[in-house]
Amino acid sequence: MNERKILFIGYGAIAQALTPVLFEQFPDLERRNVSAISADARGAAVAREYGVDLTICALTPANLDAVLDHRLGAGDVMLNLSVDVSSLALIDWCQARDVMYLDTCVEPWAGGYDADDRPLVETTNYWLRKQALRRKGKGRSTCVIAHGANPGLVSHFVKMALARLATAHALNAEMPSAALARALGIKTVHITERDTQADDLPLQSGEFANTWSVDGLLAEARQHAELSWGTHEAYLPAGARRHDETVAAGLILDTPGARTKVVSWTPSVGEQDAYLITHHEALSIGDLLTESAVDGTAIYRPTVYYAYRPTLKTCESLCRWAHHDFAPPAVQTILRDELASGADELGVLLIHERGADWFGSVLSLAQARRIAPFNSATTLQVVGGIVGALKWMTRNPHGGVVEAEDMDSECVMRAALPFLGEVFGTHTNWKASGTDSLQTVDFLRPE
Repeated sequence: MNERKILFIGYGAIAQALTPVLFEQFPDLERRNVSAISADARGAAVAREYGVDLTICALTPANLDAVLDHRLGAGDVMLNLSVDVSSLALIDWCQARDVMYLDTCVEPWAGGYDADDRPLVETTNYWLRKQALRRKGKGRSTCVIAHGANPGLVSHFVKMALARLATAHALNAEMPSAALARALGIKTVHITERDTQADDLPLQSGEFANTWSVDGLLAEARQHAELSWGTHEAYLPAGARRHDETVAAGLILDTPGARTKVVSWTPSVGEQDAYLITHHEALSIGDLLTESAVDGTAIYRPTVYYAYRPTLKTCESLCRWAHHDFAPPAVQTILRDELASGADELGVLLIHERGADWFGSVLSLAQARRIAPFNSATTLQVVGGIVGALKWMTRNPHGGVVEAEDMDSECVMRAALPFLGEVFGTHTNWKASGTDSLQTVDFLRPE
């Protein structure tokens, strides 16, 4: 890194978790060259410990240029780990100055997820992703969008899982990912997560607790559930609609993620109920695994979505929050130092008529704490994804706007693996509803 500057936008749980790892992974990074802008002072103690210059200021469209002016120049790096700050505005600012950029979610300005004064589609992850990808094109500074654990690492898990299955089924592992998925008969892909970390304390009245970001989860759980839509699907779920009529479009369900349940599978417990939460990777992995005809129509595409089973305390928080019609919680708690046990199990489940194959990471709280301070198992998996992306990005500084699917998975995963605990794959004969049709309605569960 030498004299390269790094600026955090947002200094919440993920930025704090990344800070000690950043200095360890880039030992020539000068502390005087690392700074942060945050809307609040919740990360002030960690910033002081590591010499990070923290400015308390909520970025808005009106003050963005004035606040950022002269903070970064050509070859520097912006790490956007905020909420309510437009990723598109930051990307444009960075590319105008040859600054590299990374975020873990394509965010809008505050209010951007509300449909009161705009079409519903413009509040979706599909629309945000589409706007970001319009800025693609090599030659401009590299801007990595949506690259933490999920979205991010899980796209590399898909590639690794497909290569592993190709070898097992005597297929050419060098085939494109979509061709491999089609040859393997994969109809549905779940990004599955099970977080069992616990602090052994009861949830207080008016409290919302989570292991990474309360604001972030509230935003995405309130959005309408979204998924990539497979070519094997025979009919739409009740109330569902297409984003638009393009090949890349998926589905918007008529319920928010906090009120949309699916059945999925993870190695530790087998079948589990989970929330279908809208996420960037459902769309990007869907595109990765699409084969199209000459006229552009999709001839193969699996259904893809995120099936999230958060901590018991977060499940209870979501249930109470939805029951009270999404009223802002009185107390927001990031579970970290008070956690006593548990693990985060994150992987991809490739579902076909023979059952399913899971590939991913299982990281315990105890392992995470041994690896780096200020971390839970959840935050450290995200840190692994960011470190992997940074290693790739600094080797490829002029790639334009890129997603995980565009990157060299070997380079990313080599850097990320030390933060992921046990990484492995396994097969299961599990079938949702005991059927081979693998329609989305077979996985959906009533509220």
